[in-house]
Amino acid sequence: MTPPGRDWGSRRLHFIGIGGAGMSGLALVCRELGATVTGSDRADSSYMERLRKAGVEPAVGHDAANLPEGAEVVVSTAIGADNPELELARERGLPVLHRGDLLAELCAEKRLIAIAGTHGKTTTSAMLAWALRRTGADPAFFIGGEVPGLSEEGEATNAGWGSGEWVVAEADESDGSFGKLKPEIAVITNVEMDHHSHWGSLAELQRAFDRFAAGADGVVTPTDFDLDLPGPAEFVLAVPGRHNLLNARAALAAVGLAGLDVEAASAALADFPGVRRRLELRGSRDGASVYDDYGHHPTEVRAALSALRELGPERLIAVFQPHLYSRTKVFAPQFGAALALADEVAVLDVYPAREEPVGELAGVSGLDVARAAADRMGGRRVLWTPTVEAAQDAVAADLGPGDVLVTVGAGDVFRVAEALVGGGGRAVSDSPAGLERDYPLARLTTVRTGGAAEWFARPGDEDRLVELLAWAEQEDLAIGVVGSGSNLLVADEGFRGLVLKLDGELAAIERDGDCLLCGGGARLPSAAAKAAGWGLSGIEFGVNIPGTVGGAVKMNANAYGGQLAEVLEWIDVCTAAGSERRPPERLGFAYRRSNLRSDELVARACFRLAPGDPEAIKETMAGMRSRRHEAQPSGIKTFGSTFKNPDDERAEGHTAGQLLEAAGCRGLQVGGARLSEKHANFVENAGEATTADVLELMSAARRRVHERFGVVLEPEVQLLGEVSWPEGWEL
Repeated sequence: MTPPGRDWGSRRLHFIGIGGAGMSGLALVCRELGATVTGSDRADSSYMERLRKAGVEPAVGHDAANLPEGAEVVVSTAIGADNPELELARERGLPVLHRGDLLAELCAEKRLIAIAGTHGKTTTSAMLAWALRRTGADPAFFIGGEVPGLSEEGEATNAGWGSGEWVVAEADESDGSFGKLKPEIAVITNVEMDHHSHWGSLAELQRAFDRFAAGADGVVTPTDFDLDLPGPAEFVLAVPGRHNLLNARAALAAVGLAGLDVEAASAALADFPGVRRRLELRGSRDGASVYDDYGHHPTEVRAALSALRELGPERLIAVFQPHLYSRTKVFAPQFGAALALADEVAVLDVYPAREEPVGELAGVSGLDVARAAADRMGGRRVLWTPTVEAAQDAVAADLGPGDVLVTVGAGDVFRVAEALVGGGGRAVSDSPAGLERDYPLARLTTVRTGGAAEWFARPGDEDRLVELLAWAEQEDLAIGVVGSGSNLLVADEGFRGLVLKLDGELAAIERDGDCLLCGGGARLPSAAAKAAGWGLSGIEFGVNIPGTVGGAVKMNANAYGGQLAEVLEWIDVCTAAGSERRPPERLGFAYRRSNLRSDELVARACFRLAPGDPEAIKETMAGMRSRRHEAQPSGIKTFGSTFKNPDDERAEGHTAGQLLEAAGCRGLQVGGARLSEKHANFVENAGEATTADVLELMSAARRRVHERFGVVLEPEVQLLGEVSWPEGWEL
């Protein structure tokens, strides 16, 4: 949708520093709106590759020859006055725009939600854009990091224009450019001193934030994050850490102020994959999980390490690279204190970016941080590894199962993580692009147990899905699917084969008259919520089935008197051979099952619904939610119902939960796994449970019910990987 009154097709924009997160996003959107876009940057990057895919050919290296005739020139604060392209632009009298001015120009065309703050603004912006896209608002967005699955094609991106009325923009305080924005809703995550070269004092910075929020109709501040919000008070995120819970609450508060569906947005955040370089899981090495994080302020380092502590690692190893000499000089002691949360630390030298170690910065180095960390580590290992190569060599040989290693910093420290996870795995023929190796699956499940997938991908359309299935068949790889992560238990040894998570078009929800069209990866609660908003009735029960449409169809999901089979019109099934449309009568529906094979994936589904009053439908759904919240545990790590309700006369019509409770299973615990005190058919991860703990618990509970009633309970939870049931499982 082109902004009204703007002839973008006639504009020619040249971005100096086009490879940065913010600049590349602006360039992508301007290109999408029809402008002619060129640009340059000093080095190649993933952002540059994304620009090439969009039809922009940025130059690598700054040279006056890169500047086209008659262009408007866009620069960021990082571009020095002696840049040859900028010098020539000024000689020619070309208009020069700061990136903040161009962002403000674009944001003025829609209703703006702007997210500012010293920490968390990228993740909060990404969460908000993700939730609004997943719930149909389709906003424009400008984010300072890449978000997997956020593009319409299901790929990673940091910007898009969208067809909706809202724009979500990350507002940067580092150079004061956030003051150019005029948000309708302003979100402030926190305020701390970070960019000392721009702000003279904390008081000055706070006044700037006050001005930023002054004209907004609605403002979200840190004190608002813990307020009662519409929708569930607790929810489980796929990204770890209390700071991410606060980020999510800030995003949901903004959704509420915008008058949009907080309940649906909350449900959508359960699938939020995180932002690249924000506690990004890069893979594994010798049984250790390897993460990467962009944190470059002591508060951010502390938050990252605290979040990873929640995973219960054998050892937590931090590889830290300070960013900027000025920041290192001010914060070296605080960095040392934050790093002391790790069991072992390696510190690189300063990544200088735009600074030189001269004048008052002379003599500043990463060694200052290493010494500060050693002072706080109580004899634990601290390594001074000035280069990326030295850091990699120092930590690689000592990694082992159960360890968690994280590279932290805004420079090129991520190369250590890349190098560590770059090898290993069995050799295969040329594989499709976008595959990830040794991808840990626990974070994609609601119970948070299990190992890694040998291969992992997020297909965004049917062609891509068929391509991946065909490749897996060629390589004789087993296929696994992760939907919302509920009703799923992953083997501790992981999954040897290809695991898929449907995204993009395959997770979309649309209306076609009285029909609801859903991708197989769409979450059923989100589908029910959107149907209600469109005044379509018949799938209300889906609000209490925390899975995806594909999984729900495969299991013939039902709840509160409703069944998918009753409203299902057709599904598109993808296999290695292609796509086929099937009606419900060909699916062999029975209680909690269908005839779909493991290599047959539901790509899309159509549900024929009935028109109804939106408010009445929403009221019905609210009642269903309320009954579920009263009866079942929430806000904890669980996969939902553990056993199917038995079809056995000896059960005398009792549910699995009632039989388990009568057999004394409520609160029963094995290792870190226990049966809920609230509902005995729910396994909770009470601490750092393993899948083996869960299986032992299920076996013990199953034996108790059999001994008491003669009833054999069968698992409802789906298993992924080669799971070994404990001795005594077979009764």
